[in-house]
Amino acid sequence: MNFEIAEIFISPWIPLLWGVLVGFVFSTVGAAGGILASVGLISVLSVQNPNLVKPMAQMLTLITPAIAVPLYYKQCRVIFSLAILLGTGGIIGAVVGSTLSVIHLADMQIFKPVFAVLVLLIAAQIGWHIFYRENNGTNRVNRAASNFEHLIENDGNPCTVGVKHTQYSFRKISFTFADETFSFNPLLPFFTGMGIAVFSSALGVGGGFLLVPFMSIIMRLPMFVIAATSALAIAVHSITSIANYMRLGVELDIPLLGLLLTGTVLGALIGPYLSKFLHETWLRGILCLVLIVIGLRYLAVF
Repeated sequence: MNFEIAEIFISPWIPLLWGVLVGFVFSTVGAAGGILASVGLISVLSVQNPNLVKPMAQMLTLITPAIAVPLYYKQCRVIFSLAILLGTGGIIGAVVGSTLSVIHLADMQIFKPVFAVLVLLIAAQIGWHIFYRENNGTNRVNRAASNFEHLIENDGNPCTVGVKHTQYSFRKISFTFADETFSFNPLLPFFTGMGIAVFSSALGVGGGFLLVPFMSIIMRLPMFVIAATSALAIAVHSITSIANYMRLGVELDIPLLGLLLTGTVLGALIGPYLSKFLHETWLRGILCLVLIVIGLRYLAVF
């Protein structure tokens, strides 16, 4: 099949199956979806235009938020104030990052080594999560997680202990979740969201690999609200980034994108079922090794 805009001739089964792999990995491991999408476009499908790769890959990362955010909303697990601040900063960052990328990362010979560094960073993060085990102490994060898990185990309504804002000001925003109180300075997520969006939009990835550690390690929030809130923020700045790439003249290959999206949806649907028979640590370990090989290969180490 001839994909004119991507300038490739390839069997339609290949992008469809690669999309399945992207959706499966994203839904089971929760990371590297945008990375695998870009790798597939560059190394499997042989797309040679980096400015086409970036928005096409980001389109695939939008699937998870589109499915997940409405479900999280029904469970009252979205911190809307935080998502809005991350997203607002992300809009600015996405415009800046995608604009700079179109100009300075338009050559595949320049884009691949920069992308390789990102791949290795994500591999390192996945590896860290394999060996790192969170402290089981009695801090408020663990107490909130324990309270929420206890409620769900007893078939309780998540919204009874869901996110409820208690204070809004220019200096502090506070909310409760699972009977614990959390607060943050609004400027912190705004400027962090801006910085992450510059980086992720320039390289055509979602940015979750940076947002999740920021919200977990820096902001000290429970994972039950991190996944929901980061998904919404990623959706906002990814849509902005894609729109800006198109405004700057990048034309998406719709037939190719349609096959990739179809495969990604299928992979995201079958992932939760197949993952029950697979050990998550093994999946993360294999993905980590694959990303290391890809990163070193793109750096021309071998």
